[in-house]
Amino acid sequence: MKRFFSVVIITISVFYSKSYSQEKVESVQDSINIFYDHFFEQLEANYLYRKNVNWSEIKPYVKKEALKKGTFEESLEVCAKLFDTIKGDHLLLFLEKKMYQSSLKRQITKEDLHSSLLAKYSEEPKFDIKVINDHYGYVFIPGMLLLNATEKELNERSQEIYDAILKVDTSNKIKGWIIDLRLNIGGNSNVMLAGLYHLIGDNTVSLYLDADRNVKNRSGLDNGIYYEDQKIQAQVKITTKPKTEIPVALITGVMTASAGEFVALGIRRRKNTVIIGEESYGLTTANDLFELPFKTKAAITLSYATDKSATFTKTIKPEIEIIKEANFQDLTKDKNVIEAINFIDTRQ
Repeated sequence: MKRFFSVVIITISVFYSKSYSQEKVESVQDSINIFYDHFFEQLEANYLYRKNVNWSEIKPYVKKEALKKGTFEESLEVCAKLFDTIKGDHLLLFLEKKMYQSSLKRQITKEDLHSSLLAKYSEEPKFDIKVINDHYGYVFIPGMLLLNATEKELNERSQEIYDAILKVDTSNKIKGWIIDLRLNIGGNSNVMLAGLYHLIGDNTVSLYLDADRNVKNRSGLDNGIYYEDQKIQAQVKITTKPKTEIPVALITGVMTASAGEFVALGIRRRKNTVIIGEESYGLTTANDLFELPFKTKAAITLSYATDKSATFTKTIKPEIEIIKEANFQDLTKDKNVIEAINFIDTRQ
């Protein structure tokens, strides 16, 4: 069966920035050489599995194949083969609206998914929040790529999530919260986690491990600020004390990937929290975004992401498993939501 969705990424920060223009080079071949020289420079310096790659063999081969192409854009197709060769299942390359990725990713077919989930996905759903049965807050967080968003725009998106949660919480007698990540196929987890500050509070969110599985840095929340390695990545203006012990049920599914999995990692060690649903997609390595020549950007895998335990798991496994069930048309009949409400009720 044909794969029908593209998993996107967690974007944390831009580490490398320089302006380039194809008008300044003399030929397509020059453009290709400039691009691949810079891309390999970043991969050799940063890629998590760089020590396992024979760069002296791969670089000339890839450039040779790229130089056979008639245009610069066509030459970027070679990157998909490059990612496969160096086992970069989470590596991504962007050129404006185009994305190049590895074929090593897990293949998902329509048969793997409930019809209600498919219908919801086809609608390209946006962030949503509502109250179920008068007392249960429901937060739907889809993927949010936000590739070219400014710092101000990222903070505004975080604030929208925070304010929406706070509005529901202060105007209703909420017993607990349901965070639905089933269609969160990735994007910018910083925005999502900062937006969820009212439910997470001041806490370490994730740890990042190097190739030897040693902790290299950490991310967390403090007074509405989401940071990684002491650098601010997103923030919200808080207006009240967070509710760090109110029951929270996360719902995950086979399409929960990358940033969606990072949200689950960041919350699952929280008190009074449970994960319900299906095992996640399996992209829990951490990427950062690097600017490259000619309006290209690459998401390069730098580390293993974990929760506070510092134990890496490729997927997120639910504590309460519910397979291939969904009802987005009537959430009160959705078996995942029903189980989430049962969990919240037991914690009153």
